[in-house]
Amino acid sequence: MQFPPDTIDLEVYGRFASEVRSDLPRRSRQSVVPRNEEKFDERQAQSSFEIRLEGPADLPRIMFESETRVEVVQLQPHRLTLNWREAIPGTSYPRYKALRKRFMALLGLLLAALDEVGQQHPVELAEVTYVNPIEFPGDDATDGVGKTHPDLANIINRFKKRSKTAFLPEAEDARLQARWRIPDKAGAPIGRLYLSVEPGLRPSRLKSPALTTPDVPPQALTPIYVVNLNARVMPGGNTVDRAMKALDVGHEWVVLGFEDLTTAEMHDHWGKRE
Repeated sequence: MQFPPDTIDLEVYGRFASEVRSDLPRRSRQSVVPRNEEKFDERQAQSSFEIRLEGPADLPRIMFESETRVEVVQLQPHRLTLNWREAIPGTSYPRYKALRKRFMALLGLLLAALDEVGQQHPVELAEVTYVNPIEFPGDDATDGVGKTHPDLANIINRFKKRSKTAFLPEAEDARLQARWRIPDKAGAPIGRLYLSVEPGLRPSRLKSPALTTPDVPPQALTPIYVVNLNARVMPGGNTVDRAMKALDVGHEWVVLGFEDLTTAEMHDHWGKRE
């Protein structure tokens, strides 16, 4: 959830940290994530990078982690985030319903702390992100997974497969970015769905989506594509109920968008059921 700038001050940091200490004992200080803003009255070019200078008095982004590092809660002056990650190989994803319940409890703790200091806290944006590391069973497969990046058209159905008579060989790898407007029931835009696809490498012997692997020899790395879907939805009201409903809309667009974008070949590989 994103709030107006500087909604969360140092006193609120302390109150929130005290409430989550038993569940999230690990702490670290990180750079602040830039604010997001969705405008629909003009066409916007996507910025490729941003330079941000932080002063010594600026509040940081604090990461609160569980002992297993599976659950991560991030707090900064305008943002509360809950992340789940497969920090332990083989950990089962708890599904959206469980994460939604956990996030609502964390949001309640934050809003109570803001109320105690007399701070207004309208939610500007609800955001849902799924990061999907995708392996492809290629012709050169070892343990069911290819040794090179496959044609992205095998995974994302918005790509056209290479013709057998094409001059160029298959691309070594590829990248893709796209975005869609999310409408309300009347058709007015209330948010956007963002897609990014990037090539990556995963340790072959570890069932983990880690992408940075300096200690793993090159021959042990498996080529993957990382499909990132991010939905940002404006709640259209200041209540917690509206904010959570906006989160649900974002979740729906991410899940159905992923199904719509991926190929029938991959659905069969995953054993997808209706």
